[in-house]
Amino acid sequence: MIVTADEVNRSFKGTLDLLHSRTEGLKSFDMSERGFWRSFAAIWLTLPAYIVSLAFERLRLGILLPDRSLLDSVWIDVVVALGHLASFVALPLAMIWIARRFGLAKAYVPFVIVTNWITAMGLLILSVPAMLLLIGWATPSLASIFSLAFAVIIVRMQWFATKATLGLSSLAALGIVLLGIVLNSCIGGITRTLIG
Repeated sequence: MIVTADEVNRSFKGTLDLLHSRTEGLKSFDMSERGFWRSFAAIWLTLPAYIVSLAFERLRLGILLPDRSLLDSVWIDVVVALGHLASFVALPLAMIWIARRFGLAKAYVPFVIVTNWITAMGLLILSVPAMLLLIGWATPSLASIFSLAFAVIIVRMQWFATKATLGLSSLAALGIVLLGIVLNSCIGGITRTLIG
């Protein structure tokens, strides 16, 4: 399923509106069943973030060398790819049960569509500090500060989007966002353990 440039532009515009706490940003998303399935194709837009993650894992393992290919270990490539994919779908999958349990089934599709586009944008944004560290334009401390600042902005955007799409209170929306953070932390931990 290919996402058109128009859909990418509209969805990223909607995501930026949500960043600025404007609920009218929801109108930018294709909230149809087709839009639901196409929102998962947004993961292809995060390919640069996957490449940065791959390089960062090699740096962490001490095997990022100028004379070696970035794709010379199938195991690392596959584990990082699976972790990348899992971080994209973890919250939408967990929300299936939550939506049914708490009577949010009608809002599930809009929530997933918006969450997928926020995740795509978030993965791209969060790859920037790691990339700056990899190319030597940021120290580890500075990259960590950038990562934390970007993460706070993305979490706030996800919180507002969760409130807007599911019609939840601030506290309930925060709970769902925290669930997403916990899931992604677990995925990151499993990925690092499998790689070594």
